[in-house]
Amino acid sequence: MPPQPFRFLELPPEIRQKIYTLVCISPLPYIPLDDAEARFSFPSNLLLTSTQIYREVRPVYFFINAFCVTVRRQNLAWEYFLDPAFQDSRRLVHSLTITLVRWGSKDFFQETLIPLLEDCILNGRLRFLEFRVSMKWFNSHGHRLVVGDYLVEGGTSLDTIRKILSDPYLERGTLKAWSNSDFDQCPPPYDGEFFVMKDVTGKLFALGESWF
Repeated sequence: MPPQPFRFLELPPEIRQKIYTLVCISPLPYIPLDDAEARFSFPSNLLLTSTQIYREVRPVYFFINAFCVTVRRQNLAWEYFLDPAFQDSRRLVHSLTITLVRWGSKDFFQETLIPLLEDCILNGRLRFLEFRVSMKWFNSHGHRLVVGDYLVEGGTSLDTIRKILSDPYLERGTLKAWSNSDFDQCPPPYDGEFFVMKDVTGKLFALGESWF
């Protein structure tokens, strides 16, 4: 007698959620979303099982994993992440780390990335947001952020970061700086001898005080 199919969807929802979590959690500390292969990190076999399972699994996948993107001078690899068809999934991302190696051409950071992040916070589930910059850049631009009551050139990007990290919907907003100027990955693989990652969020929010 052939084995009977297991009626998975008849399990209690909380049991299904636990199973989804075990299946969907990534072994990677961060999953890059600006990689052409990003879509292959999805549990595709599970997502294609049925419409109900798809609807239940997708939010779990984007909630329990941490994701990252890297901004460079050219950001052609962002096509998938920026695709309007990916908007619903993008809004499900709960934790995102952004490494700023460059600021992108055509004012990419201000005109493309920031509005996208604001949408993910306001209309989505993004609650943990971290920016990473080089310590050299942070130190050289921080003192130029504010002169009296005026925002000056060179400080615009830092001020934008400060504003979005102040969003009340975020549970945690962080700015970190690395000490290795040759770094060009997403994000530094570890904190240690070669990659000393320092939390400079406090300094960012202390603008105008004596730390300059």
